[in-house]
This record gives sequence, structure tokens and C-alpha cells, in this order.
Amino acid sequence: MTRGFILRVAVAALAVPAGAQEAPPLGPGNLAFLDHVKNARLLAAGDLAGRNLADCSMPPVSAAPAGEPVVAPPTKVFDQLYYFGMNSVASWALVTSDGIIQIDSLDNAEEAQRIIIGGYRKLGLDPARMKYLVLTHGHDDHFGGAKYLQDAYHPRVLMSALDWDMVSKTRPRANFGPPPARDMDITDGRKLTLGATTLTFYLTPGHTPGTISFLVPVTDHGQPHLLSFWGGSALPRTLEPGGEIGRADSGLLTYRQSLERFIGIGEDAGADGYIANHPYRDQTFVDGKDDKITRNRARKPGDPSPWIGRSTYIRYMLISLECTEALTGWVQAGRPRVSQ
Repeated sequence: MTRGFILRVAVAALAVPAGAQEAPPLGPGNLAFLDHVKNARLLAAGDLAGRNLADCSMPPVSAAPAGEPVVAPPTKVFDQLYYFGMNSVASWALVTSDGIIQIDSLDNAEEAQRIIIGGYRKLGLDPARMKYLVLTHGHDDHFGGAKYLQDAYHPRVLMSALDWDMVSKTRPRANFGPPPARDMDITDGRKLTLGATTLTFYLTPGHTPGTISFLVPVTDHGQPHLLSFWGGSALPRTLEPGGEIGRADSGLLTYRQSLERFIGIGEDAGADGYIANHPYRDQTFVDGKDDKITRNRARKPGDPSPWIGRSTYIRYMLISLECTEALTGWVQAGRPRVSQ
């Protein structure tokens, strides 16, 4: 059996076969989309049924936690990967032999200074070694702290050209930082090498016009693993063309096509785990009681990393596909109010 066979069969089962006619659009009163919600919940099987499924409800509900954000303890997650963030949004530091690649920058300068740079110092990292700052997409909860980091530590800042263009037209929101000065453009397939570490970026539009995703090579006590990093974890709120149901910068059809492509890329490369830019998606940090940071702290020698598990990674990706199908069907059915 070739690598990725099971997941590719599952993806194909959700797709329209080549040469087949598309099913007629759902109309008012047709609740067939609820089958996809049911499938997502079955795939979640309890351990993945946290906030990452919240916006699979119809009508969709924001998965973001309510209330004042809770800061996570700065944590060494793998031999070279560190988590600095809150229960609302994530920032990751990938340490290489020649410096650090920072991924996303939280909401604003104060958070970047207190949580990212403060976390560096608590864990013995030197912020002067931050060589690159990768922004997964152009929403201010990911780029809000970037200008501070850019001005203070001078990393090269990377984002896709489409999202650089988008943020240049975005009106700053209260409590969120302004975009950084435009620097490097990420193109599809672009490689970033620092020391012995190489990241390959893929344009995966849908959440925003230029969302990027990539695979992160890490080791856990010397054992190699490959993490899937899907850059736009929240479902968009539009069905192209139009069909506005809330904030969105791209659309569902594009999102699904990108997701299917990136799943295939991860399968071909042998991904066996995943991380996200919102910690309630991958359960990195939720409340400090039952999340991966907590379980990681309680690991005994020889225990596997809570971020690693091929079957869990596959289920996570399939849940995303099912929820995309559910939202598409709900919009096509006229956005009915349903009890689930």
C-alpha cells in the first residue's frame, strides 16, 4: 500500500468523480449537509472534539475562546521548536544552527515584547538570532506584533504578495498592531533555508487570498518527525462568488481546493503530526489543564510526543474537509436554522 493511500481514498470520497455530473444544488429545507457535520464529529471521537469543531456547527460559531486571553507558559515543544502564545493565537520559534525562524507575531507590539521576547529570555533564546519572521497570512492577530519585532531585531519578514497587498488596504483595528514594512514575498514552492533547516512554502488561499502552509521538520529527543502546518485553520465565511455570511477574505471553494492539495503534499512527504496558528485548533494550549503543553510536561521517558500521531493527523485533516463540505451545503440550502 503506497504512502497516503488511505487519506487519498477518503479525500476522493468527498470529491465529485471525474466525468460525473455535480449533484444539484441543495435547496431550502434540504439538510443533507448535516451528514458532514455528523461525519466530522465521528472523526473527532472525543479527543479532537474541542474548539476545532466549534465552527462545524450550522450556523457556524466562532471557535475562538471568549474572555481575556490566557498566556501559555513558554514551552520547548520539540528539540528545535518552541511555543510562545496564548489560548487565542500562536507564535512559534524554529531554532536552527544559524538562527531562528519566527512564525507569526501575535496581536500587537506589547504581546510580542512580553510573550515572544519574554519567552525567548525565559527559555534561554537570544532574540538577536531571529533571522526570519514568517507571517502565515494577512490577519492582524498574526501580523500585529511584526512591526515591533522588525524594528527591534531586524528579521527579514515574509508573507505572500497577495496578503501584503491585502494588509496595505486594511484599516488597523483597536488593540492590534499595524502591518510591518513590506519585505520578502512568499511564492508557491519557495524554499527558505537557515542552517540545516529548509522550509518549503505553499500558497493555500481560502482563509485569505494568500495564506501559506508548510511542513516543519523537527526532532523529538533526536527522532525525526514532520509536522503539517495548515496556515488558515478557520473556515472562510463566503461561498464564491458572494454569499457573505461574515468576515472572509477569500472563499470556500478555494479553501477546499487548497486543503485537498496540501493534504496530498503532507502525505507525499510523510507528515506524522500537526501544529496550528491557533492553539485551540491543535489543542496545544487551551486552559492549562487538558492540552498538549500540559501532557508534554507530564511525559515520562519514552512516552510519545502529544503532537505526534499519524492517525490523529489524518483525522484532523478529514475533519477540516467534512466541515468545509458542511458549510458549503448549509449556504446552498439557504442557511437554515437547525437543531443539532
